[in-house]
Amino acid sequence: MPMSELRLYGRAQDFGYAQADPLQVVASRHHFRLWKAPFDLDGQSVWIGAGTHDIGFERDQRNNGITHKIDPNTDAERDYIRDSLTQTGMTVKTTYMTATNPVTSARTATGGQFHSDGRTLIVYLKPAASTASR
Repeated sequence: MPMSELRLYGRAQDFGYAQADPLQVVASRHHFRLWKAPFDLDGQSVWIGAGTHDIGFERDQRNNGITHKIDPNTDAERDYIRDSLTQTGMTVKTTYMTATNPVTSARTATGGQFHSDGRTLIVYLKPAASTASR
């Protein structure tokens, strides 16, 4: 499925995943984008992700065109991603952190509103199997 490019760290996402909702593939789908951070934490690679859930169509307030409407409840998509990753069996644990001044409501690039409780999902993945143990 086509997915727009979003930019972080001055570049487009390294990976983009889309999952369509059955029978509503054009109007309703989940998007998950990942960027490799330009830093490590405790010797581990850090990946930053962003998820959105398209729930229909709306007018793009920038150019009066038609674009996908993003579900304004971004927490539901965050938790959907958590649950989806947990179901793979590749996560060690998931937790949340809240920034000092979290963004709890704002507008999308196309003018739609969204809201959040301000928590950021942290996912710890199992280490990759070494080639020596294969």
